[in-house]
Amino acid sequence: MNRVQQLLPRIKEYIVLKDLKKTFGLLKPFVLKRWKAYLILLLLLFIDIFLTVAFASFFGKIADAAVRADFEEIKSLIPIALTLVVISITFSFADIYFETVATNGVKRDIKDYLFSHILRLPTNRFSQMKSGEVLTYFSNDVHNLDGVIGSSLINLIRLPLIFLVVFIYLLQLNMTMSLLTLLATPFAIIAGAVFGVLLRRNSRKLNILFEKVNEHLSETFQGISVIRSFTLEMRSYQEFSSYNEELYQLELTNAKLRGFFSSGGNLLSAGSYYISLLLGAYFVSEGSMTVGALLTFQSLVGYLVSPMTRLAGQWAGFQRSLTSVERILNVTEEKAESPRLPSYTSGESLSHAMELQEITFSYNESTQVFNELQLSIPANKVIALVGPSGAGKSTLFNLLQGFYQPQKGDILFDGVSIKEMTVSKLRSTIASVPQETFLFAGSIRENLMLARPGITEQEMIHAAQDACIHDYIQTLPNGYGTEIGERGIKLSGGQKQRIAIARAILKDAPILLLDEATSALDTETEYYVKEALNSLKKNRTTLVIAHRLSTIESADLILVMDQGKIVQQGTHEELINQPGLYQTLSRTKFKPKVELSLA
Repeated sequence: MNRVQQLLPRIKEYIVLKDLKKTFGLLKPFVLKRWKAYLILLLLLFIDIFLTVAFASFFGKIADAAVRADFEEIKSLIPIALTLVVISITFSFADIYFETVATNGVKRDIKDYLFSHILRLPTNRFSQMKSGEVLTYFSNDVHNLDGVIGSSLINLIRLPLIFLVVFIYLLQLNMTMSLLTLLATPFAIIAGAVFGVLLRRNSRKLNILFEKVNEHLSETFQGISVIRSFTLEMRSYQEFSSYNEELYQLELTNAKLRGFFSSGGNLLSAGSYYISLLLGAYFVSEGSMTVGALLTFQSLVGYLVSPMTRLAGQWAGFQRSLTSVERILNVTEEKAESPRLPSYTSGESLSHAMELQEITFSYNESTQVFNELQLSIPANKVIALVGPSGAGKSTLFNLLQGFYQPQKGDILFDGVSIKEMTVSKLRSTIASVPQETFLFAGSIRENLMLARPGITEQEMIHAAQDACIHDYIQTLPNGYGTEIGERGIKLSGGQKQRIAIARAILKDAPILLLDEATSALDTETEYYVKEALNSLKKNRTTLVIAHRLSTIESADLILVMDQGKIVQQGTHEELINQPGLYQTLSRTKFKPKVELSLA
């Protein structure tokens, strides 16, 4: 009794869907885009119902003709049979084709929209998303939408119509048998409702587990060097094996649920079939029913019970898909940082002075990075940022690129608020070389050509020469067409950094952000690359997170940061003689050609 009481609210949730409006709100524009295919499927649905009744009627007529030995009538039915077969073959092809056009088209459009939306999410939200979570949206959730956009949705319309048409038709053949067969319907509906509740709960667990598996696989393959270095292979395998076993058990639970439901449906169908067969045989024996009518009835009786059992199953499939819709909605309801996808925009060359006005910023409520930071960055100068780890140097770079928004204050470029600039315009004016270089899987040429549209081969080569990477590329078997592997794994740290520098050179942006762009280079290569960077810095505003004395000494202005504040500023000559943090760092940290841990 307690078990039934626990299931009742779940069954109510199963039948009355509070979030159905939000679900159709998400899917509506994508379904309407494929309205022609769905309209054809609706027409095919009526053809399917017609064929169901027509074939049953044909079998009954040919049986009666055979009993009467009416060969002429049998011959007259042959063209009808051929016509029905041709219609059935055409229907099968059209049904499969247009269902694919509709459902796969909707899924394709949803994937495009979802990918676009995720790309436009604010950095703070995106940084909270795990790679396995994102992969699951595309590899599992979108493909599970069939229940709300495909065959399950169509069957939710088709099955009740078949039931209604068949029931009306069978009433004309034998009312008593039709009404008796109808008694099985309530049992089918109740069984399907309980099945749907259990299946939806199990499907939610499966979706969560799929996400964990994808996350584990992604982290394993991205961190394989760490795993091998710390001999974590066995631990990684055991964790994956544990997830795999749990996944297997949940799939078995699904199989048991489907098996029990299928068996129960078959039992109801078989019971209805044999009861109607016995009753029909009795009516035939007393002459109130023909053999052909009995054959027609038996051909269609399954459509009285089966639609109800299948309807409950299809509704369960519909519900199972809703768990995936819920997960997708959680992402698409997040506010994007821009209304459209950012893309490279060539803009006017301004003086590119920057100003931070009373900037207050924190990544979370407990830790504040900046508190009313006031800073002016002159145009066309090289500004070095120095200070201990956690001083806010990298955060300043993130704010200037619009990756994060300050809780208070404003950032101005040439007197224009960053809030009034599009993301495309802002980031197109900035070229950044991070300390942790990221390269895409593909060739060296493909990575360099990403810098901006319209780059010529000659420009690419000149940039590579300036970054001191051209000669190395020429030694490779395929030159600039050489594949470098995922994240540039086939290259050394210094080689990746030089390609990143060449990429920044190619962007030809008026503002440069360099996070110790030569940290992974040897002394000789660093000299040549710095010469290239010095040429690149002309007529540009350059901010450098500096760890080396050679970089600091050549800067036009040095900003000394500590705990989110500018505690000193000036040239090297001015600051080295002033008591303070810079003088302290110069004695302990700023060593020629030695990389410092100040990031």
